[in-house]
Amino acid sequence: MSSTPTQHRSSPYLQLVIVLMGTFMAVLDTSVVNVAIPKMEVALNTNTSDIQWVLTGYMLVTGVIVPTSGWLIDTLGPKRLFLFALVVFTAGSALCGLAWNLPSIIFFRILQGIGGGLLQPVAQTVIYRTFPPQRIGSIMGVFGITIMGAPAFGPLISGYFVEYSSWRWIFFVNVPIGIVALLLAIPYMDDLPTSSSFKLDVWGLTFSTIGFFSLLYGFNNVPDHGWGSTQVRVALAIGVVALLLFVITELRAERPLLQLRLLTTYTYTMSLIVVSILSVALFVGIFLMPLYLQNIRGYSALRTGLFVTPGALVSALVMPISGRLFDKIGARPLGLLGIGILAVSTYAFTFLTTDSTGAHIQLLYIVRSLAMGIAMMPIMTAGTTAVVSKNPMLAGQAAALTNTIRNVASGLGTAVMTVYMTKRETIREAQLASQYDPGSPRTLQLSQATAHYLAQGMSQTQAHAQAMLQITDNLQANAFVLGMNDTFMVSTLLAIAAWIVVLFIYPIGQSPQRRSSNPRVSPAMD
Repeated sequence: MSSTPTQHRSSPYLQLVIVLMGTFMAVLDTSVVNVAIPKMEVALNTNTSDIQWVLTGYMLVTGVIVPTSGWLIDTLGPKRLFLFALVVFTAGSALCGLAWNLPSIIFFRILQGIGGGLLQPVAQTVIYRTFPPQRIGSIMGVFGITIMGAPAFGPLISGYFVEYSSWRWIFFVNVPIGIVALLLAIPYMDDLPTSSSFKLDVWGLTFSTIGFFSLLYGFNNVPDHGWGSTQVRVALAIGVVALLLFVITELRAERPLLQLRLLTTYTYTMSLIVVSILSVALFVGIFLMPLYLQNIRGYSALRTGLFVTPGALVSALVMPISGRLFDKIGARPLGLLGIGILAVSTYAFTFLTTDSTGAHIQLLYIVRSLAMGIAMMPIMTAGTTAVVSKNPMLAGQAAALTNTIRNVASGLGTAVMTVYMTKRETIREAQLASQYDPGSPRTLQLSQATAHYLAQGMSQTQAHAQAMLQITDNLQANAFVLGMNDTFMVSTLLAIAAWIVVLFIYPIGQSPQRRSSNPRVSPAMD
């Protein structure tokens, strides 16, 4: 089949703006709620464990709906599915802002997640079927701004509304954007052709829903209950069995729900491995840095958001540049450069202390964001383009499979890294506590603190208790930072592993231009 892009009645760049508006909102809502959770807990009269379902519900339904996006795109067409997803997401956002109790907001977040889970794969499909192969790198660089920038801007936006207005506005802010995108999409988005019959792979849908829901549910509960809990083990066991049945079903189906045979495309598979590793590495920075800033440095939610914003801006600035470079030199050199910088900057984070300066931390965070901006989108684009250049009608399936694997990798990475950090923090705290031997510097520090409080007029008992409280707080803070450093070390090793994998994407010393003189073949084609 020819890879010539569809002839368009509307400007492809206007269509790009429309799908980016939807994607930005969907990705933003994966992180914007985190900062508002304490306020929502009080306002909705619930507890911490239950309010977490506001986050979990969105994540689970997104993970379940994404595998169906390829079939839905092929069946309904990108435009109709985009309009449906946009309406559902915007309505869900408005209803979340109006929620009156915990069950209502969980239900509305699930509704919001159905729309949000479909918006990103639809956007990727529109891009690949609207723009010519020689422009894909630049366009995906712009698309990458939403993927990398939205999670970083989430805490800033949420922090502002929580501090100066109401948590409800983190949902209401989506409504005008969604309405504008909808009004633009109806007349200006092209109706791209579809390639599927309306026959649904029912068994594939059943096994994928059970499998991905159970797997993500299990991963999500690991930080709270541990790998050994019955709840986690049962969920993961059901998920693994269901996914095995799903794989068997999809490989036998004539029209599978998720086209697993795309994994036979070498460059696509290699890119998925790298992107999955980078998704875990990205989580470490986005998750740990706000904890460090708020728990150790005492930053407010808004100040934390302002702190990480420059990194998001740098990533947003670099994405289009790396996209243009991808069109000229391919993904491999950019991947090696970006992931190399990522490994070095992540390793530098392993030396943080409770006294590290804000300027030093922010510089490292900016460099890390720069590295992600250089590497992430070119690698992802290389894989998808390798599939689409063979058959443009596979764009929806490629986007669905990519986002599905990323969701599972992120869920697993989140669980493993969170549990690892918690265990390392406990080990480090025990190591620090063991240093309080007679005559040790730590014991001397306790004596000095006790003397300080005695000088303020406290009794011996009060002074000793206050000194112990101070020492315990310091010990826990140092244990937290050391545990975080250990986790950053694991992230460094993951970055090194990703760098090695990138070496195998292209033969050494061969640029995409020299590999093919056919202008219809993507520069990233394997």
